[in-house]
Amino acid sequence: MLGFESHSEIRVAQGAVVDAVWESKIGNMGKVIYVFEVQSKGGIDSLILNLKKAQSNAAVQAIVAVSDEKQIENIIKESKGVIDEKTLRTWGFNDVLSVHEALILVHESINKLSLVPESFF
Repeated sequence: MLGFESHSEIRVAQGAVVDAVWESKIGNMGKVIYVFEVQSKGGIDSLILNLKKAQSNAAVQAIVAVSDEKQIENIIKESKGVIDEKTLRTWGFNDVLSVHEALILVHESINKLSLVPESFF
């Protein structure tokens, strides 16, 4: 919905298979990647390790941990000394759901304008 190619369960670096990536190609210069790891339950060690390993890929522009507020607090605490606080982004799952719903509404509203002929679909 945002113009990124999205992939799930993808290897972005040696030993790092991450939950999701958003990828965008920049002309003939290459691509940029945003990495997402989702924490729902259990230990967070593999999440932290995957995010850290993902940073070794030069195309990775940001690493994002997605979870509930309590887990996000734990991720931030446990990642100290492993991942630089300035590079770790966190995104609450309720925010993710809200953004997704808002994007759906935007697309529906724009589609009602019929700006793109049906033959393009």
